[in-house]
Amino acid sequence: MVSALRWLRRGARAVLFRVLRFTARLCGFRHAPAVGKLLGELEYRIARRRRKRCAHDMALALGRPIGDPWVCAQLRRAHHTNAQAVLEILALLERRQDDGMLKERLFLDGEEHLRAAAAEGRGAILLGTHAGNGVLLALRLASSGWPVSVVYREARMTPSGFFQNGFARYAVEGILANEGLRAYGRMLQAVRRGRILFVTLDQGVRRARDGVIVRFLGKDVGIAAGPAQLARHARTPVLPVIATGHDDAWHFRIEPPLPRAEGSLAAEVECLARASERQILLHPELWSWHHRRWHRQPFARATMAL
Repeated sequence: MVSALRWLRRGARAVLFRVLRFTARLCGFRHAPAVGKLLGELEYRIARRRRKRCAHDMALALGRPIGDPWVCAQLRRAHHTNAQAVLEILALLERRQDDGMLKERLFLDGEEHLRAAAAEGRGAILLGTHAGNGVLLALRLASSGWPVSVVYREARMTPSGFFQNGFARYAVEGILANEGLRAYGRMLQAVRRGRILFVTLDQGVRRARDGVIVRFLGKDVGIAAGPAQLARHARTPVLPVIATGHDDAWHFRIEPPLPRAEGSLAAEVECLARASERQILLHPELWSWHHRRWHRQPFARATMAL
């Protein structure tokens, strides 16, 4: 029975991906923001049970009272911005957009920090989160002449090669994280060639035992150790990337490199997780609080007692 339900859920997600991809083709990148906001509002209204749980957990994570209207408003906006980002990413990877459009839809501060870090000759790791359209940021950097590699995961619902082919349209190297050690080898080669590696940690790993358990926004989450190991192994600087807002365009800021963590690999993983957590807490209205690997996890008992 459990296997049958799991199979049905996977089938439903595959159908949803096809619907969203078709919608992205129809509206195109230019009109994706308006259509995405409508889809986000629809998702927010329909998923009532999930919305209540997300609002409850979000309040705990932010140290706000349960039922705080401000939290509900931030969660609603998060649905809007994340649906928009998803639709935009599908449109971007489905058909190449011109460089002028990429620049028009994204403002970037702190690029001087990236230039300074890259000058060391060890490449650079950009540590992003699932807040805003991080794919657009990577493509925007590539269009400005940066050699960019993006580490991504391929879900079962995604057609094989969709992301890889989409990134190739912009001369961006895609590195499939699902390939494990092979992916790590490609990441290592990328930074040794002086490339800019864009990674995210904030959605954790599918199986906790495949990562390092870290208290992340009040929940014990398995965090991938690869980026921390890479920074340690290649002595590559890690620069946090913060989504700071969205009006008619996405706003991102690249921060100076993080201080190198001392001690065990687990301590370095936690350092990167804390940096990602800080990015989210600065602009909670932009993060995907409703993604499965966070909202389905229970709060840690120590957190609940606070």
